[in-house]
Amino acid sequence: MSFVSDDLINHLVQTRNLFLKHLQGVTEEQTEWKPYSECMSIKETLAHLICDDRSALDGLRSGREPDYDAHREHERDFGKLVELLHQSHSDLIGFLRERYGASALDEMVTLWGQERKLGSALAFLTSEDYYHAGQVAFIRLATNPEWNYYGEIFE
Repeated sequence: MSFVSDDLINHLVQTRNLFLKHLQGVTEEQTEWKPYSECMSIKETLAHLICDDRSALDGLRSGREPDYDAHREHERDFGKLVELLHQSHSDLIGFLRERYGASALDEMVTLWGQERKLGSALAFLTSEDYYHAGQVAFIRLATNPEWNYYGEIFE
C-alpha cells in the first residue's frame, strides 16, 4: 500500500496526542515556570501552538502568509488554553482531511507564508508538536526531577 497524505494527517493527530500527554498532571506552578526569561512557559507554549494551528489553517486556505497577530491567543487560563488547543487542532485536521486527504504528497501548498510540498508541510507541522513536547518535558523534569517521564509518556 502506498504512503499517502492521509497517513501524514493521521500522524499529525498522533503527535498532538503525544504533546497533550505531556500536560497530564502538570501543576499550576509548572505551567508558568521558565528556565530563562527568553523561554516560553507551558501556558505560552499552548498559546503559541493555538496560533500555529490557526495561522497554518489560514495560510493553507488562502495560499498567503497569514496575519499572525489576528491568530494570537491571549487566554492564560491553563484549562481554557487546553480546550482552545483541542479546537484549533480539530479545525486544522478537519480541513486537512477534507481538502488534502486524497492529495498527492507533492502537491504544492502554502504553510506559514512558504510554498512547499504537502508532505513536507505535514511533516513540518508534526515537528512543532515534538519540539514543544520536549519543552514541556524539560520544564516538568526541571521542576520535579522525580517525574517518571518514560513511565508516564511511553507506558
